[in-house]
Amino acid sequence: MPILYYIDGYNVIHHCDRLRALARVDFEAARDALVDRVTRYCCDAGQAARIVFDGRGRSSDRAAPVLSSPCIEVLYSSEQQTADALIERMVYETGKRTELVVVTSDRGIRDLCGGLGALTMHPAHFLETIEESLRQARSSLQAAQYRVQRATRMEDHLDDETRASLESLRQQLADRENH
Repeated sequence: MPILYYIDGYNVIHHCDRLRALARVDFEAARDALVDRVTRYCCDAGQAARIVFDGRGRSSDRAAPVLSSPCIEVLYSSEQQTADALIERMVYETGKRTELVVVTSDRGIRDLCGGLGALTMHPAHFLETIEESLRQARSSLQAAQYRVQRATRMEDHLDDETRASLESLRQQLADRENH
């Protein structure tokens, strides 16, 4: 059963050491880094997410899907509304709340959305989940690459006698080139 995450974007950025440090230098880069991490996680895990940011001062309240990924939607609240209020409204309007996970440290949103039947997750736990998923994906990829490399080496398919004969021929050719 796929999960739909509602992520309080700026709240998560402020709970991640790397993103918080990046935000001090370039807030847009921190926002993009969060969206990238969530996108990679959701694509790998087969989940979906709506990342919600406060949109005060922005001209539109909906951004285009990121990286052409249908599983990620980046939303900005309108000037008259906070990201918290937008998340609360979306959770309230969703029929299958047991398939939702609201990611925020904001106690008010957690209590309200949890009371509506949605699961809630602290940003620190969500970020750990993402990192663990990415570590597992990297490990699986490295193992697969190693198996492919091993399987494509000709010497892995030869018996010991043939391998020794070829090694002898290689040595004879090397000796000829040296003379």
